[in-house]
Amino acid sequence: MASIEQLKLRINLHELAERLGLKRAPGGDKALYHSPKHEDKSPSLSILQDHPKHGTCWKDHSSGEGGSCVDLVIYVRGGTVGEAMRWLHEAFGIAFDKPEAKEQERKGKLDYIADRCLAGRERAREYLKGREICDAALDAAIATRSLGFNDWTSQQLSSGNVGYGGPAAAFIVRTQETGQIVAIDMRYLDPAANGGVKTQTQGAKDGHGWTADWRKLKRAHRVVVVESAVNALSVDTCGIPGTASFAMRGIGNVQHIDFSFLQDKQVVICFDNDEPIEEGKPRAGHRPGPEAAWALHERLTAMNISAMLVDQAHWSADLADGSTEHQPINDVNDYLRLRGAQKLARALETLEHWLIAGLAGDDKVKGKKRVFLPSHDFAQYWKFRVRPDFTSYVSKMNKNEETEVETPVINDLAGFRIASLSRVSVASATSTMTGDPDQSPTVYFAVSVQTPRHGAKLIRKVMLDDQLHNVDQWGKFGPIWSPAPFKRMVNILERTAHLGARHAANFVGLAWRDGQLIVNEGPDCYFTEADKQCPYHNLTFPSGPSTDARKVVNAYQETFRQNAATIPLIWSLGGHLKALLGFWPHMTVQADKGAGKSTLIKRLERTLAFTMFSGQSLQTEFRLLTSISHTSHPVGWEELSARRQDVIDKAVGLLQENYQYTVTRRGTDMTEYLLSAPVMLAGEDVPVRSLLGKLVRTTLTGKKGPMMPDDLPRFPLRQWLEFLASLNRLEVLAKYRDLRDYCLSRSRASGSDDGAMRMAGNYAAVLLAWGYLSEFAGMDRDEGGFPKDLLTEMNTHIAETSADREPWVWIMETALSEIDASNFKHPYTFDDVDGEPCLLVRTSHVMDHIAHSSSLREKWNGLPVKSDRVFKKQIQSAGVIVGEKEQERTIHNRRVNYLSAISLDRIKNFGLAVAIRNDK
Repeated sequence: MASIEQLKLRINLHELAERLGLKRAPGGDKALYHSPKHEDKSPSLSILQDHPKHGTCWKDHSSGEGGSCVDLVIYVRGGTVGEAMRWLHEAFGIAFDKPEAKEQERKGKLDYIADRCLAGRERAREYLKGREICDAALDAAIATRSLGFNDWTSQQLSSGNVGYGGPAAAFIVRTQETGQIVAIDMRYLDPAANGGVKTQTQGAKDGHGWTADWRKLKRAHRVVVVESAVNALSVDTCGIPGTASFAMRGIGNVQHIDFSFLQDKQVVICFDNDEPIEEGKPRAGHRPGPEAAWALHERLTAMNISAMLVDQAHWSADLADGSTEHQPINDVNDYLRLRGAQKLARALETLEHWLIAGLAGDDKVKGKKRVFLPSHDFAQYWKFRVRPDFTSYVSKMNKNEETEVETPVINDLAGFRIASLSRVSVASATSTMTGDPDQSPTVYFAVSVQTPRHGAKLIRKVMLDDQLHNVDQWGKFGPIWSPAPFKRMVNILERTAHLGARHAANFVGLAWRDGQLIVNEGPDCYFTEADKQCPYHNLTFPSGPSTDARKVVNAYQETFRQNAATIPLIWSLGGHLKALLGFWPHMTVQADKGAGKSTLIKRLERTLAFTMFSGQSLQTEFRLLTSISHTSHPVGWEELSARRQDVIDKAVGLLQENYQYTVTRRGTDMTEYLLSAPVMLAGEDVPVRSLLGKLVRTTLTGKKGPMMPDDLPRFPLRQWLEFLASLNRLEVLAKYRDLRDYCLSRSRASGSDDGAMRMAGNYAAVLLAWGYLSEFAGMDRDEGGFPKDLLTEMNTHIAETSADREPWVWIMETALSEIDASNFKHPYTFDDVDGEPCLLVRTSHVMDHIAHSSSLREKWNGLPVKSDRVFKKQIQSAGVIVGEKEQERTIHNRRVNYLSAISLDRIKNFGLAVAIRNDK
């Protein structure tokens, strides 16, 4: 499709005005046009040629509106920018490009029906005005091309048969983001002609609702949710400031629509006031409308969206025969027709004041109750009254002795409203990470509260069983003026713990719940101490089109040569495969000063909503632990080498544990921490010798390229995780095994080097993530040479760390340094054994010296090997001991036996050396 600038160049505005049917005043080429919005005696719309600021444009001087050709189409015809551009293409014969043609072909049927409906939209006005809907509401719906009229009839069927059709108001359902038409709902003026069917839908029914104007709904701070589009227009007729309407298009949509667009809005639910189903019929005693409202209330509350129900207890009308009986008013439009817009507006602002939404405090409501309350609870229940963010209670009833009328005395109870108290079963760590059946779930209670300071957003807190009746816990939400009645109220609310009860997983990322892979975000978790237990406890993953993934990858491939920046990007994205693989390696980013490390990390933070913790925030073991808990989304530790040695040792110990996952508990409450996050270690010298078998790395020095563009989109992480959740675990594991064999076959390590084989397995995991990302983003697997560069980095890493991977090398390095410094007090000597110069020393003496030297205490604490037996076995396996038997020598006039002959030539291959003293 041509851009707006291209259309402005190709389309003459005078010709466009003529095609749009604008009336022009006499006067030749310089004459003005009459406004299409109102009757004007003198023309007020002018077309300006070569405007110094805007070029060729138009302006309606009566309203102040103006703009380009696209704006003029919207001004006259209504609709969205995309629809206006599409109309211009068709009206002026400008060809669409191929992708647009495919899009037109895919949704052509609905577009064709919608165009027919929009052509007769004024006939819909006649019908809806008969239902007391005002012109302003109809004008708004027509301007956004959401309302039309359809008079199609079947040529094969006769009148009176289902599917015949006939005159019908048409409600055009569009998506919020793009305005694309997804369905058209018909409401027939004469249902009998259509076989008694009142409504019919073309397109998708589930998952989409209708509103007259998505932009108005986005700006609104209150949204009234109703069942049908006619009811939504009835709400719009009231003209309530700051209020928009949304139609569910049937109560079955309660479980299908994504209500995230209602975040931070006060929702008012006003479904049909249905009578109980008659005895003898299925579901006798149930009321479909109110029960659907209860279900919607539960869904919205679980999403931390404040929702209240309209009080329909007094929605009744006098019968036409003049009897004293009353019949219920069924829906919003019925109320509008009987009582008028002003009274409907007041009715929509009259919200239920009962403590439990949908449960009246009297016995006047018919049908099935939402919750059963025992008589002793029900006798107290009616005393508690709520407003959206406030709670009161009736302390006593004053009786007028003359009239005998009782008046309640209402006292303040709490400065907030308890929206729900629900029981939550949280899966165990093992079940969350492996998908195994859960044998030990933990039960918590999730409390959602609305407070004045947070507006319409509910605040959620997770409480333990023994915290529910602790007023101090509730006092954290706001003031409580009468603790005793408040405790009685909480006791009643315990009866509702099953409402909204749910299973959950306390994990941010890709996790298992009830044996199924799910995408779990921060708000989906139920932590007792969220800010301590998970660094991403309030994270919502960035979302966007999957086409953005390729843009991001290409930008990272260009900014550093040899895919040096792409490796940490793929490692970060692949961390969520831990739920499928059972492990994920950590990463080190090595770079000299000025190599671009800090810039790259900041871009990763922006691209992936990734958190890099400063060294200052990692000074204690507890802070280290809280930074890696309950998530597979990676975190970063900056300049770990600059911390104290004891902090480094604790950090390395934690990293050993969360290569897979480990559960630990801290504090007097035994709060659970699931150590699982992959960690990126950045710095010039990352002290991770004992972690080499659990790391991958990238080196940035000397590879810097051009800067990434500032307008680079964020990676569509939500869509990526949903893609991973659709994978089959067995297929993923099989593919990983094949890639591990592939990496081993191209590794420079020998088959006997277990540490190098493990490193190759780590790089195979990153290569697996690259393969799935290529499939997700529609890229070639060899794009940018990533596999080749990753294998090069792997082999360089293996070669440079061949000595560092063995703990015996670290021990010998320390011992030889002590010998050079003349600090080694145990007997040793230099001599030839089997023709090779050797150092003869007892391995037990080496371990004793390191263990008992105060200057070497930190090194001893950091050693993974502390046993003489294991140390000796490692140096034997490394082949640096000469001879099969232990040696015996006289040293300083003492006969010393059980000496190991360590070849000085062989240890040079491991980067070890010692100064030979002649007196030895």
